[in-house]
Amino acid sequence: MSSEPGTFTAAVRSAAPRPFAYILTVLILAAVTSSFESTMMYTALPSLEEGFGVDISAASWVLTGFLLVGAGSAAIAGRLGDVFGRKRVLIVLLLASVFGSILSLAIPTIGGVILGRSIQGLAGGIIPLAFGIIREHVSKKNLSIAIAVTAGAAMLAGAGGNLVSGYIVQFAGWHWIFVVSGVLTIVTTILAIWLPGSIRMGERDRIDWLGGILFAPAIGLVLFGINVSTGLGWASPVVWGMIGIGGLLLAFWAIWEVKQKAPMVNVRYFAERNLGLTYLITALTGFGLGGAGYLGQLIMQYPTAAPVGFGIPAGTAGLTSFCIGLFGFLLSPLAGRIARGGRAKVSFIISAVAGIIAAILTALSATVWDSFPAFILSQVVLTVSTAFLLASIPLLVVEGAAAKNTSEATGISTVIQTASSGIGTSVSAAILGAFAIQLTEHFAPSSETGYIVIFAVTAVLTGIALVASLFLKRNPNSAEDEAGDASADDLEVPILTH
Repeated sequence: MSSEPGTFTAAVRSAAPRPFAYILTVLILAAVTSSFESTMMYTALPSLEEGFGVDISAASWVLTGFLLVGAGSAAIAGRLGDVFGRKRVLIVLLLASVFGSILSLAIPTIGGVILGRSIQGLAGGIIPLAFGIIREHVSKKNLSIAIAVTAGAAMLAGAGGNLVSGYIVQFAGWHWIFVVSGVLTIVTTILAIWLPGSIRMGERDRIDWLGGILFAPAIGLVLFGINVSTGLGWASPVVWGMIGIGGLLLAFWAIWEVKQKAPMVNVRYFAERNLGLTYLITALTGFGLGGAGYLGQLIMQYPTAAPVGFGIPAGTAGLTSFCIGLFGFLLSPLAGRIARGGRAKVSFIISAVAGIIAAILTALSATVWDSFPAFILSQVVLTVSTAFLLASIPLLVVEGAAAKNTSEATGISTVIQTASSGIGTSVSAAILGAFAIQLTEHFAPSSETGYIVIFAVTAVLTGIALVASLFLKRNPNSAEDEAGDASADDLEVPILTH
């Protein structure tokens, strides 16, 4: 991933200037579009299962496909923006998102929805591009404000995706989610046309195309093999063929990136003690983030006749998730304050401990106690864990990386978190499918055992991440003020999803 150059001022682009308010409004809309699309299908999963007569293992690919493509888009969008201009690439990604919405509506199969959602995943590169455009065209005086407002809007839109889509599903049907998303994206695209042009700084022949796009389909093949194992069985050559080919592609990708002078994902950072441990922690905790995004919706919306389910309407379930997510958003300044000044490790330890408690409490409340109030408490504890996690990971990267590599190192962290969330979504859905019980012709929810296994795996992986964090050392070359003063635009903002 390419490092961003130093901050540009508005004076750099004196030709055809645009008002600060207009630039900020358009980029906020772009960030909101990307964030909304990342979470808008969580509340729709039960409806997709019922409407297409598929199990959660198949339906979950509307999330997994989006996340895996989003990871690839986040990896390559910044470099493409350097070469072709950030505005131009932003418009292309927005148009791709519109096309994805159209496909999801036009093809009346679960495969069509998955294809459309995967194309929508290109929106994963929108927020890094938006931050880059802000750096180009917003004055130094307004830069921090613009970054903070855009990031805050993105986080709220991620949490709001559950709220809006929940009521759409309940009163109009899941198809209308794509109508709303498409209209929002079209409006944003039209407004983006009048953004000021971007400066091109890269060379076309130095783009590591293969490194930017290969790892997503490689991971996808492995996950697809795991998913189809629930139907074909682990003895099937198709299962092991998919897993084997995906594994070989991942190995080839890693070797390829090591040999590149300007790799899209600089895997050499994994060999550095603190950065390597931080990336490991990011991957381990990303599994839980991927499952948490949709499991809460399943548990709330599944009927009480299912082994696990509270029978809550989609709109109410979305509102519940939004309120809990809003609490996490309001908690994030405290989490960030604790993480600053070289204390990111402390913030992560709080996150990990809360995450383990949340996993255990969720399993007990949903499968043993069958208590909705206890389940809500578990989700509140989970959002505390998430708030501290999202505050600590970027600062752990800042503390572990050299100042000149901060943007590149945090970008890799974002890619890892997005990809591992996709893995968490797919693997947890495969576990649910493995313990499915056929209640009706078109409804086969998991038994209590499936949920217990998922939350047990989540707790174990979080525990491993907690132990790994204890081996993080304070970087003597990273002074306290360096971590605290790292420019806000160097820290890519994850989206609050639950």
